[in-house]
Amino acid sequence: MGLDETRLAEQGQEIVALNKQLRQRGIDFTILRSAEINLSPEGAGDMRPTALRKLDLVLGCFHSALRRKEDQTSRYLAGLRNPDIQILGHPQTRVWNRREGLKADWSAVFAEAARLDKAVEIDGYVDRQDLRISLLKVARKEGVRISLGTDAHHPEQLGFMELGLAAAALAKIPAERIINFMSVNQLKSWAQSVRASSEPKVARPARSSRARTPAKV
Repeated sequence: MGLDETRLAEQGQEIVALNKQLRQRGIDFTILRSAEINLSPEGAGDMRPTALRKLDLVLGCFHSALRRKEDQTSRYLAGLRNPDIQILGHPQTRVWNRREGLKADWSAVFAEAARLDKAVEIDGYVDRQDLRISLLKVARKEGVRISLGTDAHHPEQLGFMELGLAAAALAKIPAERIINFMSVNQLKSWAQSVRASSEPKVARPARSSRARTPAKV
C-alpha cells in the first residue's frame, strides 16, 4: 500500500527529526524527503500538489496500461510536463520475462526531458534494468539528466545500485549529468529550479499604447 498525503506528512516529520539528530551527533548525512507518485496515462499525478511541494524530490512513474502496443510518446511528454515531478522513474516500464515495455519516440522524449531540465531514471532493480543501455545512449545524445535508483523493497536490494551505475558507465553517461553525484545543496537547488520553471507564469496586464493628451497649462 502506498502513502497517502497524511502518512507522507507524518513521514516528513520523522525525517526532519532524524536529520536534526544526525546534525547533533556531528554525522554528515542527510535524509531527503521524497516520494514516487503514480502517473496516469494522461500524465496526472495521484497526490495533491500542495503535499508534493513540501518534498525535496518527486519521481513520477507509470503503473497502469503498460502493455499497450501503440506509440506512447504523447503519454511520456504529458508525464514529463507534470509540474510536480523532477524525475521520470523506470521509463520503459519493462520487467524481464513479463513485459517488454512501452514504445515511444525516445529521442523526442529525452529531448523534452532535457528541455525541462528533468531527469530520467536508471532503475537498477534486477528484474527491470530500465532504461536499457541502447536507450541510455540515446539519452546521452539528447543531453538529459540521469537519476540512479534501485526500486529497493528491502535493505539488501540497495546493492542493485551497482547495476544502474554499470549501465551508466557502459552507455558513457558523463558524471556531471548524473544527479546522484551532486551535493545535497546542489540537488536541492536543481529540484527547486525545475519546480520553479514548471510553475505557470502569471500574465502581467498589458500597458496601454494610446498616446496621452498633453496637459493644459
